[in-house]
Amino acid sequence: TDVGHCTSCDHLFKISEHLDQVLDNFDIHTTPKGTWHSEERDVTIIGASTRSPIALFLVPFMLIWSGGSLGGIYGFQIIEGEFNLLISLFGIPFILGSIFFWGIAFMAIWGKVEARLDRQGGSIFTGIGSIGRTKKFSWQEVSSIHEKHRRANTTNTYASYIALEGKRRITFGTGLNESRRFYLLKSFQSIHGKVKSNKHFIR
Repeated sequence: TDVGHCTSCDHLFKISEHLDQVLDNFDIHTTPKGTWHSEERDVTIIGASTRSPIALFLVPFMLIWSGGSLGGIYGFQIIEGEFNLLISLFGIPFILGSIFFWGIAFMAIWGKVEARLDRQGGSIFTGIGSIGRTKKFSWQEVSSIHEKHRRANTTNTYASYIALEGKRRITFGTGLNESRRFYLLKSFQSIHGKVKSNKHFIR
């Protein structure tokens, strides 16, 4: 409803009157640690690393967990030169779990989220090096850009991400820390606002 309420002074105000000021004060060239910005002709490139201290825990854990489980299940079969179908099938969930958690561990070491944006739209890449997933969109599809929070099913923790809302929803940035996600969020909002107002969106 475009109404904000300050619980300290009990003041009501219009959010939209303050949003433009926040966006005007944002400088896309001022990049926090772990983020970057560059320009190639009519394309703006912004990105952020998904590097996280959680890798210090995940890598040793996965070496022990996957090494022990997969080594125990398949290692003895290789050593003995005998194949056991039942035990091999039992190990499939451990293989899938190892792939999933190693993916998280690798993203926490080398991962990135990088967007290439022009006046028509752009693409958002999430992955490691050139391996990952790319989502493409046009600005005509986007009506608003917000940060969202999703609650985990089994815990009380929340995962935050950026959502491009409109004809379809495009989400990204789940693995970013708060400052890096905030930079990408404000960059997208700033560029989106300039495209809608027919301003030069790069500078």
